[in-house]
Amino acid sequence: MQPPTPISFRFNDLPTELALIIFKHVAQPPFAQHTPYTRDLYSSALSLCQVSKIVRRAVLPELLYTVLLSTPRHLLAFVRALRMQRTYIDQQHNLIFDYASCVHRMSIGGSRWPVRIPGPYFPLPMPELECEFDISLLAPVILGASSLAISFQDLNLLSKCLKHACNSDVDLNVDHKNSLLPWSMRSLTLLGSFSHSWWPFMGSVHGYAFLASIQHLTL
Repeated sequence: MQPPTPISFRFNDLPTELALIIFKHVAQPPFAQHTPYTRDLYSSALSLCQVSKIVRRAVLPELLYTVLLSTPRHLLAFVRALRMQRTYIDQQHNLIFDYASCVHRMSIGGSRWPVRIPGPYFPLPMPELECEFDISLLAPVILGASSLAISFQDLNLLSKCLKHACNSDVDLNVDHKNSLLPWSMRSLTLLGSFSHSWWPFMGSVHGYAFLASIQHLTL
């Protein structure tokens, strides 16, 4: 008896809707399997973004649903992506994409790898992140997420985003129709060892208001 003939088909023969579903599934970062020795969690999604504009638009929400920025290098790369989007907006480019509406969960800092801390603001000499322009790009994304995990040593970044949101005339609300607050976050997790940056954060007007609105706080 001869073995059955294997069934084969070309990916191009799939209906567009089914192909996009497959792309979206592949683009989901494998957080559960992540260890310090695995490849970049976002490598599959980033590779798919280079296939075509249609595929890019389909997989970006999957890539951005949970944003993990465990090291300063990752944060800087994310800021550069936000800068590029601002340039696209100014140029009315067809690669414009609204990051803030897609980011639901975010983690900043808390890396398990040793990081040298040369200064009080960020664990890497990145003065460009202190400028108001970069804070204006980060604030809608960070504060638009429903859940944030952030290390104690990076609370100053969150404080700058909150201050910008409270003092800005720009509407930073991202799909929170029933809230008058300039953030939609409801869950906050503080990572790492306690830092003295906690006290000025809690003592500020915007920090106190933010903490009072948080429904779930994990230390």
